[in-house]
Amino acid sequence: MKKPRKGELFEIEITDLAFGAKGIARTDDFVWFINRALPGQNIVARAGRIKKAYGEARLMEVLSPAPDQIDPPCPYFGICGGCQMQHWKYEKQVEAKARQVKDILQRIGSIPDPPMLKAIGADNLYAYRNKMEFTFSDRRWLLQDDPMEKPVDFALGLHAPGCYDKVLDLDACLLQSEINNAILREVKQFTMESGLPPYNLRTHEGFWRFLILREGQQTGQYMVHLVTSGQFEPEGLDAVNRLCKLLTDQHPELFTFIHGISDNIGQVARSETERILHGPGHISEKIYGLEFEISPAAFFQTNTVQAEILFHSIIELADFNGTETVFDLYCGTGAIGLALAEKVKQVIGVEVIESAVQDAHRNAERNGIENATFVLADMKDALRDQPVIQELGVPDVLILDPPRGGTHPKTIEDVLNLKAPKVIYVSCNPPMLAKDLQSLSSAYTLKKVQPVDLFPHTKHIEVVALLELTSV
Repeated sequence: MKKPRKGELFEIEITDLAFGAKGIARTDDFVWFINRALPGQNIVARAGRIKKAYGEARLMEVLSPAPDQIDPPCPYFGICGGCQMQHWKYEKQVEAKARQVKDILQRIGSIPDPPMLKAIGADNLYAYRNKMEFTFSDRRWLLQDDPMEKPVDFALGLHAPGCYDKVLDLDACLLQSEINNAILREVKQFTMESGLPPYNLRTHEGFWRFLILREGQQTGQYMVHLVTSGQFEPEGLDAVNRLCKLLTDQHPELFTFIHGISDNIGQVARSETERILHGPGHISEKIYGLEFEISPAAFFQTNTVQAEILFHSIIELADFNGTETVFDLYCGTGAIGLALAEKVKQVIGVEVIESAVQDAHRNAERNGIENATFVLADMKDALRDQPVIQELGVPDVLILDPPRGGTHPKTIEDVLNLKAPKVIYVSCNPPMLAKDLQSLSSAYTLKKVQPVDLFPHTKHIEVVALLELTSV
């Protein structure tokens, strides 16, 4: 088959799924990556960007479906971009993610035969997210079947893929609870009729900015965190007060309502000042037998049920005997360290964000855990300069749970010098995991790799890796 030029249509069969949930197709030695295409489909695609060895194409028509293809239940699938695989049987999604992890470890990590354990899937395929962030906009992404009376200058929903200033207006997201979907609709109706404009990203004028909904899935507590600009006072403050009254009257389960105010031009769903209009300003959630306080800006695992399985996988791979000292690097609010505290002698958590360290201390106190200490430090310096860590010496187990960008090179160097007998690496980004494993391979052997799917229907996969010291 002659290689198509950019813009040309061509027919092709999809043979596999690449990391990022892109369908893979081949013409001779050339590889095509095609969004939303599934293995087993025959499709018509339009060629896009073309490189020397691969190209990207757009799915135009499915000529024959994949054997395991299903009808996606979400009316926004294919437009929203939040879910990439709702149209594929869930078992196939998990199998594909596990293959991708193995392939990445082989190609990027130079690990010929990764010791893979069977991927752990989820039982809850919908309504599993305990937090969602929605954006207001005065530029709505237009859909073909939208009713004519729907305003084009108001939207509350998620950013359309590739468009920073256009928002896909949503009536519901299947990944959150029906209660939060009802709150989403009520907020949209009220704000649309309020007479106050949504925020414009180009002019930085407008009032309504973000709606963040959080849920304690094990406690039944709900949080509304509404972020506006500081413009349009006092009518803006009055409108938010009335919205709070409306929602708390309609939803007795609404535990707290926070009004955040931000005039920062950055498009980040955070507030500079806050007014607590109802409740204590936080909710609680239970995970792995512990209770955590969640404030508006706090990080917490987004899938409560699967996070418990993730924590259990960490404990299983570490195989604690009760005498260990554990260093928990990039510990955040301390959830992992606190979950395993009863299994070990002591836990030392290290985190660079001050508010997260404060949350970790409160969470330890809240649960009566006395063998966990949390240190505020920049991770690239923590293993070198922190007196607490220097006094303890070499831990029995070191846990690495870095952000998506991976572990800082200085931290990798310090881990190699520290020579902890076991390292547990928790990763939300398999390519960065593979890169870091390659860096650690001079002193450590990869013993087990456990994929855990925290986000069904999406391209994301969490991985827990066990490494053991092989050189001294």
